[in-house]
Amino acid sequence: MRIGLFSKLISAFIVLVTFSLFLPVLEIANTDVLLASATFLYGVLYGFEISIVLGNFSQLKSLLAIENASLTSIFHLSQLIGGQFAKQVEIKIEKYLKKSIDVPLSNHLVDTNKEFFEIFDPLKTVKVDGDEQTAALNYINEGLYYIPQSRTQIAQVAPRDVDPPEWAMLLILAFILVATLLLGREANLVSQLSAAIFATTVIGSLLLLDEVDSNRIQEARLEYEVFNETLVAMGKEKYYPEEALKTGIVKLSKT
Repeated sequence: MRIGLFSKLISAFIVLVTFSLFLPVLEIANTDVLLASATFLYGVLYGFEISIVLGNFSQLKSLLAIENASLTSIFHLSQLIGGQFAKQVEIKIEKYLKKSIDVPLSNHLVDTNKEFFEIFDPLKTVKVDGDEQTAALNYINEGLYYIPQSRTQIAQVAPRDVDPPEWAMLLILAFILVATLLLGREANLVSQLSAAIFATTVIGSLLLLDEVDSNRIQEARLEYEVFNETLVAMGKEKYYPEEALKTGIVKLSKT
């Protein structure tokens, strides 16, 4: 079962309160200087990383919306042409959407290339009659021209951005901050609770960065629901991998 961000924060707070209540108080020389230096470096590095990660996350949501809106349009436009062409397009798009749900977003481009380019196959033999069908086919071609751009951009923003060396620096600075807060506190309840709260904030900021960087913060929405909304718009049933149901990422309504 996947543990959520809130549960992680509560667990971290309980552990840190326990440490703050029972760890010995040490006289650390130049505590203020150490805290100020570590806080400044942590703030600069963390601010840089979180701004990039949040930018990628925001762009990822926009790109997924564009891709799925284009697929929905292509499906409905193909219905204007009708016949075997519309049926083939419907089958190919459904197959592509289900494959997109099966694979993680970090591998979205590579692992769905085959299914995506199969959508182009019906265009090789389609014949249109009349201005309405000709216009519909032109819009379909335009949509299929722009979707690969969104797919390529998704491949750039979906994978993790924070590399191990950057995580190492953040973790070292966070450890210095937490250790200084807990060991340099005063021996009274207010100081102990304050130290635990500030230490939890430091840990929580790292947990948040990890959640956003890995796209887990809205995993059910981004990995499954966005594509399922397109399936529903096509008149299909929602599709979920068995693993997503077992781990609790997706919770189906009992009604």
